[in-house]
Amino acid sequence: MDTDPNQRLEYLYKEYARLSDKAEDLIKNTLEDFKLLGVVSAVIIIWKPVSEVILPTSPKLDSDLLLFLGFLSLLIVIGLIALANLIKQSYSWYFVHNLQAYEVEIRKELGEVENSQIFSFNIDKEKPRFVTASYRLSYRTFVISLISVVTLLPFIILCYSNIFYAVLYVSISLLGFTIIYLQVFRKMIKQYSNNKLL
Repeated sequence: MDTDPNQRLEYLYKEYARLSDKAEDLIKNTLEDFKLLGVVSAVIIIWKPVSEVILPTSPKLDSDLLLFLGFLSLLIVIGLIALANLIKQSYSWYFVHNLQAYEVEIRKELGEVENSQIFSFNIDKEKPRFVTASYRLSYRTFVISLISVVTLLPFIILCYSNIFYAVLYVSISLLGFTIIYLQVFRKMIKQYSNNKLL
């Protein structure tokens, strides 16, 4: 189908701008999830004093069990937030994948050379897979901080109360994280691993 080059370029740019706006909205929404994770992480830090306040109102409750169940509940909430965040990240990867394709086409339409800086926001010249490399760095940082707050802090607090609950908590936490979260993440990455740009 023959179309006017200017009309094709205009269409490509409009679609590129639309996809870019969608990706930006998803990124903003993902950052809101980090705020939620921060709030829940703060609750983890103050859960021990809160459980000590709750305990006198119900003397039949075991303080160690209450502490363990509170941490477990917070772990489930954080896990659900993290999974929802991962779903949003997969959509972000989808949009970036499409934005790269549009950038390549727009550069062709403009007659730009290979090393041009025009429309290269999602395409890096020195690293063909720079999106994956930068994402892995930020992901590692996120995982280390999440594990330290969500797993290690409650584990340390539970060690002072009851070693059995501490070991049970850290086992559930690490198993849930490695089996569920990392498997979903691996499948998400695998979708785009064959793409030469991502």
